[in-house]
Amino acid sequence: MAEQTNEPSPVMRFIQDYRMKMLIPELLVVFAVWYFLPILNPSFSMISGNVYENFGVWMYVFQPLSFLPSGILVFVTAVTLHGIYPLDNYHEGKIPDLPRAAIVMIVISFFLMPVLVAFQMLGYYMTEMTEFIDRNPLWERVESVGDLLFYAGPMFFVGLQWWLILPVFFLSQGIDGIHKIAHGETSSEKITWIFYFLWPISMPFFFDPVEIMAMVALSIPAFAFYSYIRPYYTYVTSIHTMAFAILLVVTVILAPLLPLMNIISPGFIPWPHIPPRLFPWPFP
Repeated sequence: MAEQTNEPSPVMRFIQDYRMKMLIPELLVVFAVWYFLPILNPSFSMISGNVYENFGVWMYVFQPLSFLPSGILVFVTAVTLHGIYPLDNYHEGKIPDLPRAAIVMIVISFFLMPVLVAFQMLGYYMTEMTEFIDRNPLWERVESVGDLLFYAGPMFFVGLQWWLILPVFFLSQGIDGIHKIAHGETSSEKITWIFYFLWPISMPFFFDPVEIMAMVALSIPAFAFYSYIRPYYTYVTSIHTMAFAILLVVTVILAPLLPLMNIISPGFIPWPHIPPRLFPWPFP
């Protein structure tokens, strides 16, 4: 009797081909955009306003559908831009047929937020350049900057939180670096580890205690789950968890001084750092 293999359903095939599992970090960024933007303008809502309305005629370059809320568009774009994954697989010869649905999704992305998506696409292909140019410590850092543009682009081009570019640079170097180490894809583990540890060292300079504790609360269980589904990650995720634990202890000790960057350069980080509640009820 021939062994039967269980083929995934059309829905699961779509989720796999378009890497919809990656929506988890992307949606965290989208909701961070919604959270941070009212710091600059407390009366603004990402759910009901156009962030580019003060850009004059340039508003239409950044967001042609100017009458729609920027927050909703960046949410939709986070989904439609996933068309890049099967299209990339086609160009690499991993799949035989040109995925027309993927092309439609990418066109929709460009139509919704052209400047944001252009930089995200640039970031994505920066992550691919290392394979075509050379795998060395310099180009691996460039590859990580590509991750910065692709995943954190909404923070800069929609949330307008340009002060975050430095901490997100260290974040992208650290997280992409630990991924490279786990997969054995780095030309120098020592240099990659150095850039990884620059990430937790940099966090107290840019974030207050509550934000760092929120990062710890989200990341430790997330990486524990990742170790469960991919056991070969256990070595690096255990180091990652230890780095977070040490960061939390340092945060508690330095709490009254954080973020340190505002001591070094007053006003570098927008303050107050917590915008008003979107839905205050039922809490006071």
